[in-house]
Order: sequence, then C-alpha cells, then structure tokens
Amino acid sequence: MEISDNQRRITRLSRRLRRLLQLCIVILPLVPVFFWLGYNHMPQVMHESVFPGSFPSTLPLNSRLIALAGGLPATVILVFALLNLGRLFALYERGIYFQDENVRLFRTLARMALFSVIADVVNKTVLELARTINNPPGERLLTIGLSSDHIKLMIVAAIIMLIGMVIDEGRRINDEMELTV
Repeated sequence: MEISDNQRRITRLSRRLRRLLQLCIVILPLVPVFFWLGYNHMPQVMHESVFPGSFPSTLPLNSRLIALAGGLPATVILVFALLNLGRLFALYERGIYFQDENVRLFRTLARMALFSVIADVVNKTVLELARTINNPPGERLLTIGLSSDHIKLMIVAAIIMLIGMVIDEGRRINDEMELTV
C-alpha cells in the first residue's frame, strides 16, 4: 500500500511534535523549581504575573516552598498529559488513527484537562496561603476561586472527550464494514 502525501505530512508533523513534547516533559518540571527558588531575585514583572494586585517583592523560604508544593499537582498533570499526547503522536507516526488506543488516549487527555482545572484552583489557593502565611494571625488569607479560563478548559475537555467518542464510533463502523462481505 502506497503512503499518500497527506500521510507523510501527518507522520512528519507527528514526529516533530512528539520530539518537542519529549523536550517539554524534561524542561517543564524544572521551571517551577527554578522560579520559586529564585523568586526573590526575579524582576517585578514576573512577580506581578503570579500575584495579581499586591505582590510581595520577596518571600521567605517557607512561603516559596509552600508555593512550589501547591504547583506540583498541576505540573504532574501537565507532564502526564504531555506523555499521553506524545503516545498519540507516536500512533499517528505509525499511521494508526482510529484504534482503541487512540480513543483511550483522547479520553485520558480529556480527564487530564478536567483534573488540571482542579489542580489550578488548588494552586491559586495555596499561592495565596503562601503569600500570607507569615502574616500575623487575622491577616492571613485563604481564597478559592473559579475563573473563566477554568470554564473554557472544561469546555475544551468536553470537546476532546467528544472527539474520542467520534473516533470510537468511526472505529466501530470500520470494523463492521470489514466484517461485511
């Protein structure tokens, strides 16, 4: 069977994206570690992006470690999602588009997107706690919030789940057609 130009492009792009994801899987977990350990030496602009409104220009080590710990679930979820996306691209590289494994990976990616919303809410809550943990009693804050970005990500997760269902249905139809003589 001859490979079409489109299949070659899919294979080539999938290989490139898979390699990029492999690089991200190595680099991304290091970013929060370096950020929180070096927080006190970073430009104010970077502080503003983490703490909107009033932000501390320096944080004691315990606050930075709490902030780092609060971001770990989101980092783990992101790495796991990138691993699964890499597996999906590896299937595309081999020309596998509509198999059970593709469906499983799409469903896992949708779950990871939903879990990342929860992890981000936890992270933002822990960040506020880390920012105010060294304040005297009565001046510490604990906030929990859901933003429009969280809603958007939940919609994207639903769309990814729907794509998985469509691929599964296409696979079933293809299997039935192959059995029909």
